[in-house]
Amino acid sequence: MADAGVLLRPMCDDDLAVVQAIFSDCRAGPFRAAGLPETMIDTLMAQQCAAQHEQYRRLFPGASYDLVERAGEVIGYLFALRGPDRHVLIDIALRPDCSGMGVGSALVAALVAQAGAAGQKVSAHVARDGRAWALWQRMGFRVVGDDGVHYAIEWSPES
Repeated sequence: MADAGVLLRPMCDDDLAVVQAIFSDCRAGPFRAAGLPETMIDTLMAQQCAAQHEQYRRLFPGASYDLVERAGEVIGYLFALRGPDRHVLIDIALRPDCSGMGVGSALVAALVAQAGAAGQKVSAHVARDGRAWALWQRMGFRVVGDDGVHYAIEWSPES
């Protein structure tokens, strides 16, 4: 990941607060726009982040839960399963001030390259109405499912 100026390091329990802050930075906007009090938003974001993290650990026990660092500062996270038969991009988030700089593209490209070298597919989910969908399309992902809110997407070495 040196070309993007970032490195990945394994997340530890002491990192939960920074993960929660990034989670909130990326997801609290609609709640602020709705006029909810900050204390309520903070509580809601903490609960959602903790529940999501617990679910990820339960569903993907062999996954890598990594923080994305640039110049020694945590700017995001990447949770991915690099399994013997498939790769799953579980979740990726970058602080809003670090978005649009090619970091996310580099992280996804590295995961795709790892999967391709192993002859494996990469699966993920992406919000239908989010800006990230354009990135996934450029990277060669295709829609394989749609629940009305998220697309189930997949990259294949054959594509």
